Amino acid sequence: MKKLALLLAALGVMSATTFAAESALRITNVGQEVEIENESGGSDIGESVYFGTSVGLAYKDWTFGVIGAKRWNVDTDDIDSVTGRVVLYAWKHFDNYKLGFRLRSEKDYDRYYARGAWNHGMFWGSADLWYEAKSGKDVKGNDKNDTWRGEIFPIGVQYNGIKLGWFVDAEIVSGSVADGYREQNFEHQLRLYAPLYKGEKLTLTTQIRHTLTVDDKFNKENVSKESRYEDFGRTRVYLESDYKVNEALNVYLKYGYEFREKEYVKDRKSDENKNYYGDLIFGWNYKF
Repeated sequence: MKKLALLLAALGVMSATTFAAESALRITNVGQEVEIENESGGSDIGESVYFGTSVGLAYKDWTFGVIGAKRWNVDTDDIDSVTGRVVLYAWKHFDNYKLGFRLRSEKDYDRYYARGAWNHGMFWGSADLWYEAKSGKDVKGNDKNDTWRGEIFPIGVQYNGIKLGWFVDAEIVSGSVADGYREQNFEHQLRLYAPLYKGEKLTLTTQIRHTLTVDDKFNKENVSKESRYEDFGRTRVYLESDYKVNEALNVYLKYGYEFREKEYVKDRKSDENKNYYGDLIFGWNYKF
């Protein structure tokens, strides 16, 4: 609650300052979203059931947003609260690019993001780089390691609504890790975004994420305790629909299925039955 109060106070100060300057800060949209993620051997309904409410704002060439969310582990006969989440973000928009920052706070960590995106003709790219400050202890009673993370599109191409991008997911653990655990991870993917159907109200699109290579570094590889995706070992396909109720309100539904091949080690043989991953997302958005 202390984190939430501080974050909301910061947003209030930012809003008050903007109103004092020109009284031009406006709400652009509100929305709510549910996401249910699950895999084989997990809970009957979802190991991660997320419910969030978002508000978007704008001031001149700045856009802002705040998100409040809650996450549960949901089984048919049990519901366990996992964590709450508060997100604050801002973007400064220029002609062909934008720069921003983001703060995401949960029970066990805080993330501090630097962000950027560009779009020029047939080419585009983006980057989210963040530091994750963790709290609490791991299963062995040691302090959890902070991490440096990145989700980067170094370059992509686009034409007539179709986008193809090279994607890099990077993680570097800060400090020393226990024997057998991952110190670094770099995963390279190709991601494709394409329209399937566009009607007066209904739009259908698809998204395909295909892993190319995975480069992991472990502390003592020969006693590894973490599974890893094989090269070319993961393909996730999303089918996405959006329905325009009226000029202001739209509702959407997405479903993603992941085909996966992993390398397993002795201590993680129980993971071998987790060959299914599903991701269901639905929500609404109202634009002012």
